[in-house]
Amino acid sequence: MIEQGYEGEVSVVVVDDGEGNETYYEEEVVIAHDGKNFAVLVSLPPEECEPGCKCHEEPTVIIARIDREDGEDVYVAPTEDEYEAVVQLYEEVQ
Repeated sequence: MIEQGYEGEVSVVVVDDGEGNETYYEEEVVIAHDGKNFAVLVSLPPEECEPGCKCHEEPTVIIARIDREDGEDVYVAPTEDEYEAVVQLYEEVQ
């Protein structure tokens, strides 16, 4: 199952690379697979970036499994099998 967000709403996820660098991602779509939810996240350009700059040309796309911890959504790396299955589901609807 693929769940699209409502028009006008944007879910933004902040990913920290472990070295203190943060990248902002927009949650493009949530895909349900094997009883779990997975988010397809598309990078957003940094606020200081000028239109026309390279970061506007090719965003980074990642897939994250959405787990619940202490009532909060936590985005974690999927297993290799989960990743491959979600990519296949995503490509089927594109």
